[in-house]
Amino acid sequence: MSTPKDGPLGKLQEKYIRLRITNMAEVDIGVFEMDFNTTFGLFVLNHRKQVYLRYGARNDAGAETFLSIPSVAIALQRGLILHERWKAGSFTPPPAGKSKMSQTFPNVLKTVRENKCVHCHQVAEGQAVEIFALADFDKKTSPWIFPDPAKLGLKLKVDDPIVVEHSTGAAAKSGIKNGEEILKVDGKTVSTFADIQYVLHHLPRDRKELTLTTNQGPRKIALPSHWRVTDLNRRSIGHKMEPFPGFWGKPLTIGEKKKLGLPTESFATRATKFWVSTPGKQAGMREGDIVIAVDGASSSPLAVNAQVYIRLNYEAGDEITVKYLREGKTREAKYTLKAKPW
Repeated sequence: MSTPKDGPLGKLQEKYIRLRITNMAEVDIGVFEMDFNTTFGLFVLNHRKQVYLRYGARNDAGAETFLSIPSVAIALQRGLILHERWKAGSFTPPPAGKSKMSQTFPNVLKTVRENKCVHCHQVAEGQAVEIFALADFDKKTSPWIFPDPAKLGLKLKVDDPIVVEHSTGAAAKSGIKNGEEILKVDGKTVSTFADIQYVLHHLPRDRKELTLTTNQGPRKIALPSHWRVTDLNRRSIGHKMEPFPGFWGKPLTIGEKKKLGLPTESFATRATKFWVSTPGKQAGMREGDIVIAVDGASSSPLAVNAQVYIRLNYEAGDEITVKYLREGKTREAKYTLKAKPW
């Protein structure tokens, strides 16, 4: 991140020993654990590899939603405060994570052996394969990682994401109000949006309740059903999940759904491309078509778009009927799903 040396962020950076990682080939992802489907990641840690805080996260709205110069500056300021507290013995960061090198994943090792640069998304691909291989893998529960706090009713400020901009749903029911600052999640100190996501990510899957400590005291939040669900289409695990839906697409916005008279919860999806002659294209679908139902289903709490719905509920070889809109008219396409698009 390039910033003027005499600016606020530049001066903060001068107080750190900085290391820029441009190749993931030799990175210990056990220590530097993060959501690798993001565009930027920053860690503040001490010489014992104890991480004070993480920065760099995203939500379904976009890859840079929670990235801003002010939020980086606040994170670095808090990192310095946590370090002083650690030196004074008033703060105990979690122990360093168990070592796990990125080349543990076969796809990363292959890239290294080909003398190519390893990118973050390739680590995410390796993690996806690892999740699929779990003995207790469940297509309806296992794929979701690094949940969005918004599913708990916490709309957080972009420039200082521990501040609650708007409290709704489960958060509001617990008593959390607008303007409160989240200090701990499940007893873990948090300083950034990434910190909050990290703690949520590691919660046991069977947890029903969560304690958030704000500057107004502790609050117990009842975890809603499907609170971990995010758009799998933006993740490596979603791309690798079979079967291929028959088309590539983008979910409609709430405004677009309203214009078409579709319910807000609809998984309506606009087909954006057919790189090859996929089953969907062979059945008559074209770019711009809007998928509104699959075998009569038009929504699902697990899917924000039709592509994910198909991946979660069908297998290669299944026949489906897709209902879609084209130029205001409703059409249908019936085809057999393939594991891969080609």
